[in-house]
Amino acid sequence: MNRWGSAAVTALASVVALSVGPAAHAEMTEDREFAAASKCASGPWYPDYLYTFGSPYSFTFGSTKVKHSQLRISDKNAATVTTKWKGMKIYLERTDGRICGPKTVVSQGDGTYFAGVQYLSNPGHGVRACVKYRTGDVKCGKWKKE
Repeated sequence: MNRWGSAAVTALASVVALSVGPAAHAEMTEDREFAAASKCASGPWYPDYLYTFGSPYSFTFGSTKVKHSQLRISDKNAATVTTKWKGMKIYLERTDGRICGPKTVVSQGDGTYFAGVQYLSNPGHGVRACVKYRTGDVKCGKWKKE
């Protein structure tokens, strides 16, 4: 290899080393989250009515409160989480494996964190709201089937 070829290889190696550092890793993780969120459905173009399900579809676990809701006419599901745990993620999961989310909680400035995901349609499928803690533990509500 000539000196220009080896300089190009060295420069490429430097760029690769920089691109896999912590900041780049965080950016790639966010990109994956946004890509996953693209599997969410858009909202209806007509007025619809949001109904929040009670237990066991919505749930409370310690300081974490998860609300699973559905647009009544279009059968599209949404979920929110309020918690004191930084780094928690929320997502909607359908029985056929489709996932809307995850979204990572953000600080509300009062010591609590909040996130929401919308929408995942469920005609012919069950949908449930799930949260994932930074430890990897996952808690989910019951499947809501139509």
